Amino acid sequence: MRRLSTILVAGVAGLALVAAGPQPAVAAEQELVVVNSVTVLDTGFSDMVKSDRIFLSGGADHDTIQIADLDGVIVGTIPGQAGATGLTLSSDGGTIYAALSRADAISVIDTATGTERGRLELGTGTCPYDVALAGGKLWFSYGCRGSSSGHLGSFDLADPAAPPVLGQGDYLTFAPRLESGSADDPLLFAMVEGVYPNRLISYDVTGATAVRRTAVEELIKSVSEFAVTADGSTVIAATPGPYQFTTKLAAYSTADLTEVGSYGAPGSTISLTVEPDGRIATYSDDRGLAFFSPGRYTPDWVVYRQFGLEPAHRGLAIGAANRLYLATKSLSNSAMNLTTIDAPPDTSPVATDFEFTSPTSGGEVGKPVVFAGTLKTEKGEPVGGQTVHVTRTDRRGTVTLPDVTTAADGSFGFRNRPRATGENTWTFTFDGTDRYLPRTYTVSIPVTR
Repeated sequence: MRRLSTILVAGVAGLALVAAGPQPAVAAEQELVVVNSVTVLDTGFSDMVKSDRIFLSGGADHDTIQIADLDGVIVGTIPGQAGATGLTLSSDGGTIYAALSRADAISVIDTATGTERGRLELGTGTCPYDVALAGGKLWFSYGCRGSSSGHLGSFDLADPAAPPVLGQGDYLTFAPRLESGSADDPLLFAMVEGVYPNRLISYDVTGATAVRRTAVEELIKSVSEFAVTADGSTVIAATPGPYQFTTKLAAYSTADLTEVGSYGAPGSTISLTVEPDGRIATYSDDRGLAFFSPGRYTPDWVVYRQFGLEPAHRGLAIGAANRLYLATKSLSNSAMNLTTIDAPPDTSPVATDFEFTSPTSGGEVGKPVVFAGTLKTEKGEPVGGQTVHVTRTDRRGTVTLPDVTTAADGSFGFRNRPRATGENTWTFTFDGTDRYLPRTYTVSIPVTR
């Protein structure tokens, strides 16, 4: 295995209301372990999904779906998949639906056996491109490039004998990429690739047919990549950034497409993946990888790879812990590869910080000053069950006060009666542990009679 250094991006905690001690230290670099960087795909690449194995479609010009184990080694193929492009995984992980662009059908694949269990026929000349589960139905985009525009269709999986409902979605230049949060998600999102400027299109799929939400369609334009969170509440989209060759990667509420956050992803995002547990990874055109823990908009780490491999659109998946699977193209011969990378847990000490919500004003001699604080890591994670030492300094000197212990959520409360007028300074000190770095924080307020 080869090792690759990373640049670890560690956010510095903000200052509290009054005064702070030294800034938290930046965590040490960690390393990535390249588990398998030379798994050459026998076919091209269009899409990938991960269950207990990894399934990779070869695209319109190829006839197989390849299967890799969780170390990224090809262990099998599924033949007869003419023009397999988009893939989607059932909620129980047991079934993959594959759009077969040259067979005018959707293949139904058993993930346990790695074999085709049946087909859903769409009709001659439909050329399906992508598939997604939403609203209790299987949705697909279709349309043969050069001879027809794009459309949506659906299958009612509760009635296998029912024919597909075609001709949905209103006008689409080409068959779009599809995404949803889950099989029961009431919304279906679509993006037409290869058209500029395109729009992030969304549909209400709770009824008999898809209803296009035109009222919000102008809000997110020129989309190059997108994904929907598993709970269906958020869609993450890459749009043009503030500088040339960059993208803005932002999160939007699916309800009305208002922006709710922006991610610190490097370069121009080519591939994006979101796990059901909230982990997010991006792969950019400058071969920059970024990994985000659940709920964070700043990356845990960013690394710029140097293997001469270009990222493939839709070619990214997250495995157990911080394992990443990357579909990449060799710059030397355009061969497609599957690269598997591990980011081992960072065992270096974690920087900590205090945050106070009170006091917010001055105090009076002999009257309690109430402190409400929290001890947390630089990532905002609580540091519970820890001892914090407290002293008070005034014009009469320094006094050692009783220690406080942080609760499970890192919070603590403290009350003290100042004895002298003028500036009073309380110093809170966490000595640190093998896991957490020490931190000192001071709060100064004026005291009167």
